[in-house]
Amino acid sequence: MVAPGAVAIIAGLLAHQLVFIHGEWHLQGPKVVVLHFIFGSLLYASHLFGNGGTQASLVETIYLAACYLSSLFTSIAVYRLVFHRLKHFPGPKLAAVTKLWHVWKCRDSRGHLVLQAWYEKYGEFGMKSSGPTEITIFHPEAYETMDGHGNRNTRSDWYDLLYPRISSIFTRDRQLHNERRKMWEQALSTKALSQYHRRVVEKVRTLKSLVALEQSRPVLINDLMYYFAFDSMGDFAFSEDFGMMRTGRWHSSIAMLRSALTLLGPFSPAIWIPRLGFAFIPTLWKVRHWFHMLEFCDQCMARRMEKRLPDPDIASWFIEDYVKHGADPTRERWLSGDTATLVVAGSDTTAPSLTLLFYFLARYPIHTEKIYKEIQGVDRENPAALATLPHLTGTINEAMRLLPAVLTFSSRVTPAEGLMIDGTFIPGNTKICAPRYTIGRLHTAYLHPHEFIPERWYSEPKLIKDKRAFAPFGVGRTSCVGRHLALAQIRLVTAALVFHYRIKFAPGENNGEAVERDMKDQLTAQPGACLLVFESRV
Repeated sequence: MVAPGAVAIIAGLLAHQLVFIHGEWHLQGPKVVVLHFIFGSLLYASHLFGNGGTQASLVETIYLAACYLSSLFTSIAVYRLVFHRLKHFPGPKLAAVTKLWHVWKCRDSRGHLVLQAWYEKYGEFGMKSSGPTEITIFHPEAYETMDGHGNRNTRSDWYDLLYPRISSIFTRDRQLHNERRKMWEQALSTKALSQYHRRVVEKVRTLKSLVALEQSRPVLINDLMYYFAFDSMGDFAFSEDFGMMRTGRWHSSIAMLRSALTLLGPFSPAIWIPRLGFAFIPTLWKVRHWFHMLEFCDQCMARRMEKRLPDPDIASWFIEDYVKHGADPTRERWLSGDTATLVVAGSDTTAPSLTLLFYFLARYPIHTEKIYKEIQGVDRENPAALATLPHLTGTINEAMRLLPAVLTFSSRVTPAEGLMIDGTFIPGNTKICAPRYTIGRLHTAYLHPHEFIPERWYSEPKLIKDKRAFAPFGVGRTSCVGRHLALAQIRLVTAALVFHYRIKFAPGENNGEAVERDMKDQLTAQPGACLLVFESRV
Protein backbone atom coordinates (compact mmCIF):
# COMPACT_ATOMS: atom_id res chain seq x y z
CA MET A 1 0.00 0.00 0.00
CA VAL A 2 1.38 3.37 -1.03
CA ALA A 3 1.96 5.75 1.87
CA PRO A 4 -0.31 8.82 1.99
CA GLY A 5 2.71 11.14 1.72
CA ALA A 6 3.81 9.44 -1.49
CA VAL A 7 0.28 9.79 -2.89
CA ALA A 8 0.36 13.52 -2.10
CA ILE A 9 3.73 13.88 -3.84
CA ILE A 10 2.47 12.06 -6.93
CA ALA A 11 -0.67 14.22 -6.90
CA GLY A 12 1.47 17.36 -6.89
CA LEU A 13 3.50 16.15 -9.86
CA LEU A 14 0.39 15.19 -11.81
CA ALA A 15 -1.35 18.48 -10.98
CA HIS A 16 1.49 20.35 -12.64
CA GLN A 17 2.15 18.04 -15.57
CA LEU A 18 -1.49 17.37 -16.47
CA VAL A 19 -3.28 20.57 -15.40
CA PHE A 20 -1.39 23.73 -14.48
CA ILE A 21 1.22 23.48 -17.20
CA HIS A 22 -1.50 24.09 -19.78
CA GLY A 23 -3.27 27.36 -20.59
CA GLU A 24 -3.88 30.47 -18.48
CA TRP A 25 -5.02 30.40 -14.85
CA HIS A 26 -5.21 34.04 -13.76
CA LEU A 27 -9.02 34.16 -14.01
CA GLN A 28 -9.39 30.75 -12.37
CA GLY A 29 -7.13 31.58 -9.43
CA PRO A 30 -9.94 32.09 -6.87
CA LYS A 31 -11.58 28.82 -7.94
CA VAL A 32 -8.26 26.98 -7.65
CA VAL A 33 -7.72 28.31 -4.14
CA VAL A 34 -11.27 27.43 -3.07
CA LEU A 35 -11.06 23.90 -4.53
CA HIS A 36 -7.78 23.25 -2.75
CA PHE A 37 -9.24 24.55 0.50
CA ILE A 38 -12.30 22.32 0.10
CA PHE A 39 -10.14 19.30 -0.64
CA GLY A 40 -7.96 20.02 2.40
CA SER A 41 -11.05 20.40 4.58
CA LEU A 42 -12.44 17.08 3.34
CA LEU A 43 -9.09 15.44 4.01
CA TYR A 44 -9.09 16.81 7.54
CA ALA A 45 -12.69 15.68 8.09
CA SER A 46 -11.92 12.16 6.87
CA HIS A 47 -9.09 11.83 9.38
CA LEU A 48 -11.15 13.35 12.14
CA PHE A 49 -14.10 11.02 11.60
CA GLY A 50 -11.78 8.10 11.07
CA ASN A 51 -11.18 8.09 14.82
CA GLY A 52 -8.30 10.53 14.64
CA GLY A 53 -8.05 13.28 17.25
CA THR A 54 -8.39 16.93 16.33
CA GLN A 55 -4.69 17.68 16.71
CA ALA A 56 -3.55 14.48 14.98
CA SER A 57 -5.93 15.10 12.06
CA LEU A 58 -4.68 18.66 11.69
CA VAL A 59 -1.04 17.55 11.75
CA GLU A 60 -1.71 14.83 9.16
CA THR A 61 -3.56 17.27 6.90
CA ILE A 62 -0.75 19.83 7.12
CA TYR A 63 1.82 17.11 6.38
CA LEU A 64 -0.02 15.91 3.27
CA ALA A 65 -0.61 19.47 2.09
CA ALA A 66 3.11 20.17 2.49
CA CYS A 67 3.99 17.06 0.48
CA TYR A 68 1.56 18.02 -2.28
CA LEU A 69 2.60 21.67 -2.50
CA SER A 70 6.32 20.90 -2.28
CA SER A 71 5.97 18.41 -5.11
CA LEU A 72 3.86 20.80 -7.19
CA PHE A 73 6.22 23.75 -6.85
CA THR A 74 9.37 21.66 -7.23
CA SER A 75 8.00 20.28 -10.49
CA ILE A 76 7.21 23.79 -11.66
CA ALA A 77 10.69 25.11 -10.74
CA VAL A 78 12.56 22.22 -12.38
CA TYR A 79 10.50 22.50 -15.54
CA ARG A 80 11.04 26.24 -15.83
CA LEU A 81 14.77 26.11 -15.15
CA VAL A 82 15.71 22.97 -17.09
CA PHE A 83 13.11 22.13 -19.70
CA HIS A 84 11.30 25.36 -20.57
CA ARG A 85 11.49 26.67 -24.16
CA LEU A 86 12.85 30.04 -22.91
CA LYS A 87 15.66 28.61 -20.80
CA HIS A 88 18.37 29.75 -23.23
CA PHE A 89 17.42 33.44 -22.85
CA PRO A 90 19.58 35.28 -20.31
CA GLY A 91 18.03 36.86 -17.26
CA PRO A 92 17.57 36.49 -13.50
CA LYS A 93 17.12 32.83 -12.60
CA LEU A 94 14.60 33.57 -9.88
CA ALA A 95 12.51 35.53 -12.38
CA ALA A 96 12.46 32.43 -14.58
CA VAL A 97 11.14 30.39 -11.66
CA THR A 98 8.36 32.69 -10.47
CA LYS A 99 6.89 36.11 -11.16
CA LEU A 100 6.71 36.61 -7.40
CA TRP A 101 10.39 37.54 -7.52
CA HIS A 102 9.58 40.31 -10.01
CA VAL A 103 6.74 41.44 -7.73
CA TRP A 104 9.18 41.57 -4.82
CA LYS A 105 11.62 43.65 -6.85
CA CYS A 106 8.77 46.06 -7.67
CA ARG A 107 7.53 46.29 -4.09
CA ASP A 108 8.36 50.00 -3.98
CA SER A 109 6.67 50.63 -7.37
CA ARG A 110 9.93 51.23 -9.23
CA GLY A 111 9.39 48.70 -12.00
CA HIS A 112 10.98 50.97 -14.59
CA LEU A 113 14.26 50.98 -12.66
CA VAL A 114 14.10 47.21 -12.10
CA LEU A 115 13.90 46.58 -15.85
CA GLN A 116 16.53 49.24 -16.56
CA ALA A 117 18.90 47.48 -14.16
CA TRP A 118 18.24 44.13 -15.85
CA TYR A 119 18.98 45.68 -19.23
CA GLU A 120 22.26 47.15 -17.98
CA LYS A 121 23.30 43.89 -16.32
CA TYR A 122 22.53 41.55 -19.19
CA GLY A 123 23.89 43.75 -21.95
CA GLU A 124 22.84 44.73 -25.45
CA PHE A 125 21.49 41.36 -26.55
CA GLY A 126 18.04 42.87 -26.81
CA MET A 127 15.83 40.29 -25.08
CA LYS A 128 15.90 39.06 -21.51
CA SER A 129 13.92 36.47 -19.58
CA SER A 130 11.80 38.40 -17.07
CA GLY A 131 9.34 35.69 -16.10
CA PRO A 132 8.56 31.98 -16.44
CA THR A 133 6.95 32.50 -19.87
CA GLU A 134 7.95 36.11 -20.51
CA ILE A 135 10.56 37.96 -22.51
CA THR A 136 11.26 41.67 -22.09
CA ILE A 137 12.45 43.23 -25.32
CA PHE A 138 14.98 46.08 -25.18
CA HIS A 139 15.12 46.80 -28.88
CA PRO A 140 14.01 49.66 -31.17
CA GLU A 141 11.95 47.16 -33.15
CA ALA A 142 9.88 46.14 -30.12
CA TYR A 143 6.75 48.20 -30.78
CA GLU A 144 6.52 47.23 -34.43
CA THR A 145 7.01 43.59 -33.46
CA MET A 146 4.25 43.78 -30.90
CA ASP A 147 1.64 45.89 -32.67
CA GLY A 148 2.85 46.74 -36.15
CA HIS A 149 1.16 45.92 -39.43
CA GLY A 150 0.45 42.24 -39.96
CA ASN A 151 1.28 41.14 -36.42
CA ARG A 152 -0.67 38.19 -35.04
CA ASN A 153 0.05 38.78 -31.37
CA THR A 154 -2.72 38.88 -28.80
CA ARG A 155 -2.95 40.90 -25.64
CA SER A 156 -1.68 39.30 -22.44
CA ASP A 157 -3.46 38.26 -19.27
CA TRP A 158 -2.93 41.79 -17.86
CA TYR A 159 -5.82 43.01 -20.01
CA ASP A 160 -8.28 40.90 -18.05
CA LEU A 161 -7.78 43.23 -15.09
CA LEU A 162 -11.31 44.68 -15.37
CA TYR A 163 -13.03 41.32 -15.93
CA PRO A 164 -16.02 40.74 -15.91
CA ARG A 165 -16.23 44.28 -17.27
CA ILE A 166 -15.15 44.47 -20.91
CA SER A 167 -13.23 47.45 -22.24
CA SER A 168 -13.51 47.89 -25.99
CA ILE A 169 -10.05 49.43 -26.06
CA PHE A 170 -8.33 46.89 -23.76
CA THR A 171 -10.18 43.73 -24.72
CA ARG A 172 -8.09 40.72 -25.68
CA ASP A 173 -10.62 39.83 -28.38
CA ARG A 174 -9.08 41.25 -31.55
CA GLN A 175 -12.34 41.20 -33.52
CA LEU A 176 -14.30 42.89 -30.74
CA HIS A 177 -11.58 45.51 -30.41
CA ASN A 178 -11.60 46.28 -34.13
CA GLU A 179 -15.38 46.59 -34.20
CA ARG A 180 -15.83 48.74 -31.11
CA ARG A 181 -12.71 50.86 -31.60
CA LYS A 182 -14.65 52.52 -34.42
CA MET A 183 -16.99 54.00 -31.83
CA TRP A 184 -14.03 55.42 -29.90
CA GLU A 185 -12.50 56.79 -33.10
CA GLN A 186 -15.74 58.61 -33.88
CA ALA A 187 -15.92 59.99 -30.34
CA LEU A 188 -12.34 61.27 -30.64
CA SER A 189 -12.24 62.16 -34.34
CA THR A 190 -10.98 65.50 -35.64
CA LYS A 191 -14.57 66.63 -36.09
CA ALA A 192 -15.50 65.60 -32.55
CA LEU A 193 -12.40 67.28 -31.10
CA SER A 194 -13.47 70.58 -32.65
CA GLN A 195 -16.68 70.27 -30.64
CA TYR A 196 -14.77 69.65 -27.41
CA HIS A 197 -12.36 72.51 -28.14
CA ARG A 198 -14.32 75.14 -26.21
CA ARG A 199 -14.44 72.93 -23.13
CA VAL A 200 -10.69 72.31 -23.16
CA VAL A 201 -9.86 75.99 -23.69
CA GLU A 202 -12.07 76.99 -20.75
CA LYS A 203 -10.26 74.53 -18.51
CA VAL A 204 -6.88 75.87 -19.66
CA ARG A 205 -8.01 79.39 -18.80
CA THR A 206 -9.06 78.21 -15.35
CA LEU A 207 -5.67 76.57 -14.87
CA LYS A 208 -3.91 79.78 -15.90
CA SER A 209 -5.99 81.80 -13.43
CA LEU A 210 -5.04 79.42 -10.61
CA VAL A 211 -1.35 79.89 -11.38
CA ALA A 212 -1.88 83.66 -11.42
CA LEU A 213 -3.43 83.55 -7.95
CA GLU A 214 -0.22 82.07 -6.53
CA GLN A 215 1.71 85.28 -7.35
CA SER A 216 5.14 83.63 -7.62
CA ARG A 217 4.57 81.35 -4.62
CA PRO A 218 5.67 77.70 -5.01
CA VAL A 219 3.12 75.51 -6.77
CA LEU A 220 2.98 71.72 -6.45
CA ILE A 221 2.50 71.17 -10.15
CA ASN A 222 1.71 67.46 -9.68
CA ASP A 223 -1.60 68.18 -7.96
CA LEU A 224 -2.47 71.11 -10.19
CA MET A 225 -2.06 69.06 -13.36
CA TYR A 226 -4.16 66.25 -11.89
CA TYR A 227 -6.90 68.74 -11.02
CA PHE A 228 -6.78 70.03 -14.58
CA ALA A 229 -6.71 66.58 -16.21
CA PHE A 230 -9.60 65.14 -14.23
CA ASP A 231 -11.74 68.28 -14.43
CA SER A 232 -11.17 68.36 -18.18
CA MET A 233 -11.99 64.67 -18.55
CA GLY A 234 -15.17 65.11 -16.55
CA ASP A 235 -16.24 67.96 -18.80
CA PHE A 236 -15.61 66.61 -22.29
CA ALA A 237 -16.37 63.00 -21.29
CA PHE A 238 -19.50 63.41 -19.15
CA SER A 239 -20.31 67.15 -19.22
CA GLU A 240 -19.63 67.10 -15.48
CA ASP A 241 -17.41 69.35 -13.40
CA PHE A 242 -15.52 67.51 -10.66
CA GLY A 243 -14.62 70.90 -9.17
CA MET A 244 -11.02 70.09 -8.27
CA MET A 245 -9.56 73.26 -9.78
CA ARG A 246 -12.39 75.32 -8.33
CA THR A 247 -11.93 74.02 -4.78
CA GLY A 248 -8.20 73.33 -4.89
CA ARG A 249 -8.83 69.91 -3.34
CA TRP A 250 -8.91 66.31 -4.48
CA HIS A 251 -12.36 64.92 -5.22
CA SER A 252 -12.75 62.06 -2.72
CA SER A 253 -13.60 59.47 -5.39
CA ILE A 254 -10.70 60.52 -7.59
CA ALA A 255 -8.32 60.32 -4.63
CA MET A 256 -9.56 56.75 -4.14
CA LEU A 257 -9.06 56.09 -7.85
CA ARG A 258 -5.43 57.13 -7.52
CA SER A 259 -5.06 54.99 -4.43
CA ALA A 260 -6.57 52.00 -6.25
CA LEU A 261 -4.10 52.32 -9.12
CA THR A 262 -1.17 52.09 -6.71
CA LEU A 263 -1.99 48.38 -6.52
CA LEU A 264 -0.57 48.07 -10.01
CA GLY A 265 2.87 49.28 -8.95
CA PRO A 266 4.05 46.05 -7.37
CA PHE A 267 1.42 43.68 -8.77
CA SER A 268 1.30 44.42 -12.51
CA PRO A 269 3.94 41.73 -13.19
CA ALA A 270 1.56 39.09 -11.73
CA ILE A 271 -1.98 40.19 -12.41
CA TRP A 272 -3.38 37.06 -10.77
CA ILE A 273 -2.48 38.56 -7.37
CA PRO A 274 -4.86 41.55 -7.55
CA ARG A 275 -7.50 39.26 -9.01
CA LEU A 276 -7.23 37.08 -5.91
CA GLY A 277 -7.58 40.23 -3.86
CA PHE A 278 -10.70 41.23 -5.80
CA ALA A 279 -12.22 37.83 -5.05
CA PHE A 280 -11.30 37.37 -1.38
CA ILE A 281 -10.79 40.80 0.21
CA PRO A 282 -13.00 43.22 -1.77
CA THR A 283 -13.69 45.39 1.30
CA LEU A 284 -10.14 45.57 2.67
CA TRP A 285 -7.07 47.71 2.10
CA LYS A 286 -6.71 49.39 -1.31
CA VAL A 287 -8.79 46.66 -2.92
CA ARG A 288 -11.91 48.43 -1.63
CA HIS A 289 -10.67 51.59 -3.34
CA TRP A 290 -10.54 49.63 -6.59
CA PHE A 291 -14.21 48.78 -6.35
CA HIS A 292 -15.05 52.28 -5.24
CA MET A 293 -13.24 53.52 -8.35
CA LEU A 294 -15.33 51.28 -10.60
CA GLU A 295 -18.51 52.33 -8.81
CA PHE A 296 -17.55 55.98 -9.27
CA CYS A 297 -17.03 55.45 -13.01
CA ASP A 298 -20.42 53.74 -13.31
CA GLN A 299 -22.05 56.59 -11.39
CA CYS A 300 -20.53 59.15 -13.77
CA MET A 301 -22.09 57.33 -16.71
CA ALA A 302 -25.42 56.86 -14.90
CA ARG A 303 -25.66 60.59 -14.19
CA ARG A 304 -24.74 61.36 -17.78
CA MET A 305 -27.44 59.05 -19.14
CA GLU A 306 -30.07 61.06 -17.26
CA LYS A 307 -29.07 64.28 -19.02
CA ARG A 308 -30.27 65.66 -22.34
CA LEU A 309 -27.59 67.98 -23.68
CA PRO A 310 -27.44 70.24 -26.74
CA ASP A 311 -23.71 69.62 -27.24
CA PRO A 312 -22.26 66.12 -27.56
CA ASP A 313 -19.55 64.76 -25.32
CA ILE A 314 -17.57 61.53 -25.49
CA ALA A 315 -20.15 59.63 -23.45
CA SER A 316 -22.76 60.51 -26.08
CA TRP A 317 -21.26 57.92 -28.41
CA PHE A 318 -21.25 55.18 -25.77
CA ILE A 319 -24.82 55.94 -24.77
CA GLU A 320 -25.98 55.94 -28.38
CA ASP A 321 -24.39 52.53 -28.94
CA TYR A 322 -25.89 51.18 -25.70
CA VAL A 323 -29.40 52.39 -26.52
CA LYS A 324 -29.18 51.35 -30.16
CA HIS A 325 -28.41 47.72 -29.39
CA GLY A 326 -30.64 47.45 -26.36
CA ALA A 327 -29.69 46.84 -22.76
CA ASP A 328 -28.43 43.36 -21.97
CA PRO A 329 -25.83 42.04 -19.51
CA THR A 330 -23.08 41.97 -22.16
CA ARG A 331 -23.76 45.54 -23.28
CA GLU A 332 -23.79 46.67 -19.65
CA ARG A 333 -20.39 45.07 -19.13
CA TRP A 334 -19.10 46.87 -22.23
CA LEU A 335 -20.50 50.20 -21.11
CA SER A 336 -19.00 49.80 -17.64
CA GLY A 337 -15.61 48.72 -18.99
CA ASP A 338 -15.48 51.54 -21.52
CA THR A 339 -16.42 54.08 -18.88
CA ALA A 340 -13.64 52.94 -16.54
CA THR A 341 -11.17 53.09 -19.43
CA LEU A 342 -12.33 56.58 -20.34
CA VAL A 343 -11.95 57.89 -16.79
CA VAL A 344 -8.49 56.42 -16.17
CA ALA A 345 -6.93 56.67 -19.64
CA GLY A 346 -8.50 60.08 -20.23
CA SER A 347 -6.78 61.71 -17.28
CA ASP A 348 -4.21 59.51 -15.56
CA THR A 349 -1.86 59.77 -18.53
CA THR A 350 -2.32 63.47 -19.33
CA ALA A 351 -1.57 64.59 -15.76
CA PRO A 352 1.89 62.96 -15.46
CA SER A 353 2.74 63.98 -19.04
CA LEU A 354 2.11 67.63 -18.14
CA THR A 355 3.92 67.36 -14.80
CA LEU A 356 7.01 65.84 -16.40
CA LEU A 357 6.98 68.32 -19.28
CA PHE A 358 6.99 71.28 -16.89
CA TYR A 359 9.75 69.60 -14.89
CA PHE A 360 11.88 69.65 -18.03
CA LEU A 361 10.84 73.24 -18.84
CA ALA A 362 12.05 74.34 -15.41
CA ARG A 363 15.22 72.28 -15.67
CA TYR A 364 16.12 73.55 -19.15
CA PRO A 365 14.92 77.18 -19.35
CA ILE A 366 16.70 77.68 -22.68
CA HIS A 367 14.04 75.50 -24.31
CA THR A 368 11.26 77.30 -22.48
CA GLU A 369 12.49 80.57 -23.98
CA LYS A 370 12.66 79.03 -27.45
CA ILE A 371 9.03 78.01 -27.11
CA TYR A 372 8.17 81.50 -25.86
CA LYS A 373 9.66 83.04 -29.00
CA GLU A 374 7.93 80.45 -31.18
CA ILE A 375 4.43 81.21 -29.88
CA GLN A 376 4.65 84.94 -30.50
CA GLY A 377 1.96 85.92 -33.00
CA VAL A 378 0.39 82.44 -32.90
CA ASP A 379 -3.18 81.77 -31.80
CA ARG A 380 -2.36 80.14 -28.46
CA GLU A 381 -5.88 78.72 -28.16
CA ASN A 382 -5.69 76.90 -31.48
CA PRO A 383 -4.11 73.45 -31.05
CA ALA A 384 -3.77 73.02 -34.83
CA ALA A 385 -1.66 76.19 -35.02
CA LEU A 386 0.42 75.08 -32.03
CA ALA A 387 1.01 71.68 -33.67
CA THR A 388 3.02 73.41 -36.42
CA LEU A 389 5.62 74.77 -33.98
CA PRO A 390 8.73 72.57 -34.22
CA HIS A 391 10.40 73.38 -30.92
CA LEU A 392 7.21 73.01 -28.92
CA THR A 393 6.58 69.63 -30.55
CA GLY A 394 10.22 68.62 -30.12
CA THR A 395 10.17 69.51 -26.43
CA ILE A 396 7.00 67.48 -25.85
CA ASN A 397 8.48 64.52 -27.75
CA GLU A 398 11.74 64.69 -25.84
CA ALA A 399 9.95 64.77 -22.49
CA MET A 400 7.87 61.75 -23.54
CA ARG A 401 10.97 59.92 -24.73
CA LEU A 402 12.94 60.30 -21.50
CA LEU A 403 10.06 60.08 -19.03
CA PRO A 404 6.97 58.64 -20.71
CA ALA A 405 3.61 58.71 -18.93
CA VAL A 406 3.52 54.91 -19.26
CA LEU A 407 6.93 53.67 -18.13
CA THR A 408 6.76 49.89 -18.54
CA PHE A 409 3.20 48.77 -19.23
CA SER A 410 2.53 46.94 -22.52
CA SER A 411 2.57 43.21 -23.11
CA ARG A 412 1.50 40.80 -25.83
CA VAL A 413 1.47 37.04 -26.37
CA THR A 414 3.19 35.71 -29.48
CA PRO A 415 1.22 33.57 -31.95
CA ALA A 416 1.55 29.79 -31.84
CA GLU A 417 4.18 29.80 -34.59
CA GLY A 418 6.35 32.32 -32.73
CA LEU A 419 8.07 35.33 -34.31
CA MET A 420 11.47 36.70 -35.28
CA ILE A 421 13.01 39.94 -34.07
CA ASP A 422 16.44 41.06 -35.22
CA GLY A 423 17.35 37.50 -36.15
CA THR A 424 16.25 35.98 -32.84
CA PHE A 425 13.33 33.56 -32.67
CA ILE A 426 10.81 33.97 -29.84
CA PRO A 427 8.68 30.84 -29.35
CA GLY A 428 4.92 30.88 -29.59
CA ASN A 429 2.61 31.60 -26.65
CA THR A 430 5.30 33.71 -24.98
CA LYS A 431 4.48 36.98 -23.27
CA ILE A 432 6.60 39.83 -24.65
CA CYS A 433 7.01 43.22 -22.99
CA ALA A 434 8.59 46.48 -24.15
CA PRO A 435 9.37 49.06 -21.42
CA ARG A 436 9.21 52.58 -22.86
CA TYR A 437 11.46 54.01 -20.16
CA THR A 438 14.44 51.86 -21.20
CA ILE A 439 13.76 51.78 -24.94
CA GLY A 440 13.60 55.58 -24.94
CA ARG A 441 17.20 55.63 -23.72
CA LEU A 442 18.77 53.04 -26.01
CA HIS A 443 22.16 53.89 -27.52
CA THR A 444 21.12 51.84 -30.53
CA ALA A 445 18.22 54.25 -31.15
CA TYR A 446 19.57 57.66 -30.13
CA LEU A 447 22.81 59.59 -30.01
CA HIS A 448 23.30 61.11 -26.54
CA PRO A 449 20.22 59.20 -25.35
CA HIS A 450 20.26 60.56 -21.79
CA GLU A 451 20.44 64.21 -22.85
CA PHE A 452 17.39 66.46 -23.29
CA ILE A 453 17.69 67.68 -26.91
CA PRO A 454 14.36 68.73 -28.48
CA GLU A 455 16.15 69.64 -31.72
CA ARG A 456 16.63 65.96 -32.49
CA TRP A 457 12.96 65.94 -33.55
CA TYR A 458 13.27 68.60 -36.26
CA SER A 459 16.62 70.28 -36.99
CA GLU A 460 19.03 67.53 -35.80
CA PRO A 461 17.51 64.28 -37.16
CA LYS A 462 20.93 62.61 -37.14
CA LEU A 463 20.52 62.34 -33.36
CA ILE A 464 17.81 59.73 -33.94
CA LYS A 465 19.27 56.45 -35.17
CA ASP A 466 16.05 54.43 -35.18
CA LYS A 467 12.66 56.16 -35.17
CA ARG A 468 10.89 52.91 -34.31
CA ALA A 469 12.04 53.32 -30.70
CA PHE A 470 9.66 56.26 -30.17
CA ALA A 471 6.03 55.24 -29.71
CA PRO A 472 4.62 57.03 -26.64
CA PHE A 473 1.07 56.37 -27.83
CA GLY A 474 1.71 52.91 -29.27
CA VAL A 475 1.46 51.87 -32.92
CA GLY A 476 -1.09 50.23 -35.17
CA ARG A 477 -4.66 49.37 -34.27
CA THR A 478 -3.91 49.22 -30.55
CA SER A 479 -2.41 52.72 -30.37
CA CYS A 480 -3.94 55.30 -28.04
CA VAL A 481 -7.21 56.46 -29.58
CA GLY A 482 -7.12 59.66 -27.49
CA ARG A 483 -3.72 60.77 -28.73
CA HIS A 484 -4.87 63.90 -30.53
CA LEU A 485 -6.97 65.11 -27.61
CA ALA A 486 -4.10 64.55 -25.17
CA LEU A 487 -1.62 66.41 -27.37
CA ALA A 488 -4.07 69.26 -27.84
CA GLN A 489 -4.39 69.62 -24.07
CA ILE A 490 -0.62 69.49 -23.56
CA ARG A 491 0.07 72.09 -26.26
CA LEU A 492 -2.64 74.47 -25.03
CA VAL A 493 -1.47 74.31 -21.40
CA THR A 494 2.19 74.75 -22.36
CA ALA A 495 1.54 77.71 -24.65
CA ALA A 496 -0.73 79.42 -22.11
CA LEU A 497 1.71 79.20 -19.21
CA VAL A 498 4.98 79.72 -21.09
CA PHE A 499 3.60 82.86 -22.74
CA HIS A 500 2.81 84.47 -19.40
CA TYR A 501 5.44 83.03 -17.06
CA ARG A 502 9.06 82.13 -16.58
CA ILE A 503 9.21 78.73 -14.91
CA LYS A 504 11.69 77.91 -12.17
CA PHE A 505 12.09 75.37 -9.40
CA ALA A 506 11.11 76.59 -5.96
CA PRO A 507 14.00 77.47 -3.61
CA GLY A 508 15.63 74.41 -2.10
CA GLU A 509 14.34 71.99 -4.75
CA ASN A 510 17.85 71.25 -6.01
CA ASN A 511 16.96 71.33 -9.69
CA GLY A 512 13.87 69.19 -9.11
CA GLU A 513 15.81 66.08 -8.16
CA ALA A 514 12.80 64.62 -6.30
CA VAL A 515 10.82 64.28 -9.55
CA GLU A 516 12.84 61.37 -10.91
CA ARG A 517 14.25 60.17 -7.60
CA ASP A 518 10.81 59.55 -6.10
CA MET A 519 8.94 58.62 -9.27
CA LYS A 520 6.67 55.56 -9.06
CA ASP A 521 5.60 53.20 -11.82
CA GLN A 522 1.92 52.50 -11.08
CA LEU A 523 0.40 51.75 -14.49
CA THR A 524 1.20 55.39 -15.24
CA ALA A 525 4.21 57.35 -14.03
CA GLN A 526 3.73 59.14 -10.72
CA PRO A 527 6.49 61.76 -10.55
CA GLY A 528 7.98 62.86 -7.27
CA ALA A 529 7.05 66.28 -5.92
CA CYS A 530 7.66 69.05 -8.45
CA LEU A 531 7.48 72.46 -6.77
CA LEU A 532 7.64 75.26 -9.30
CA VAL A 533 7.54 79.04 -9.22
CA PHE A 534 5.80 80.88 -12.06
CA GLU A 535 7.23 84.38 -12.45
CA SER A 536 5.14 86.76 -14.52
CA ARG A 537 6.79 88.02 -17.70
CA VAL A 538 4.96 91.35 -17.40
